[in-house]
Amino acid sequence: MMLFKFLQKTGYFSRRSAIRAIKYGLIKVNGKIIREPWFDINEEDKITFKGFEIKMNMPVDYIIYYKPSNKVYFPKEIKHLIPLENLPKSDEGLIILTNDSEIHRAYYKGFIKNKYLVEFSVPISENVNVQNIKISQISRNKAIITTIRIKVNQLKKIIPTIKKLKRIETEPIVLPVDLKPGRYRKMTDEEIIALKRILGII
Repeated sequence: MMLFKFLQKTGYFSRRSAIRAIKYGLIKVNGKIIREPWFDINEEDKITFKGFEIKMNMPVDYIIYYKPSNKVYFPKEIKHLIPLENLPKSDEGLIILTNDSEIHRAYYKGFIKNKYLVEFSVPISENVNVQNIKISQISRNKAIITTIRIKVNQLKKIIPTIKKLKRIETEPIVLPVDLKPGRYRKMTDEEIIALKRILGII
């Protein structure tokens, strides 16, 4: 089977996005980057996308995961899912994982807000004039930061005094107060619908 055909059958990709992912070097076959969409694969090959193994005809899942700080691995039960937006090792908080390709495509094209509870090494001012970043001060050394299309590593370069960071919301999904670090749960039907609505899917 040709590689791009396999990607389509996983449910993650359209034909166009499969070919693009391959040409951008995001797909590995048995640990080796393959940039040829028509590359021939067989059933024994291990295919990964951004480090996550993918398989054909997998059931669609939607997961809310509370990533602990200083952890980089997901629980084995949800390793087949891909995060909408990951967090660096040192940080904690909400990660949404799914193998719904439509949600992934809409998320990367959209302008979804992420909110973080942040502690600073020195007092911070709300008057940080950076596009797509809003700071709502809680105390001299704490704030809620809202971002649009800015990854955590980029945020830390813009505001290098960030000492501790916890993602508390990926619009419209809020990190549940009863979810402990390292634990996860399935999204409710209401949460899935709300996410799809804000992404413009429904």
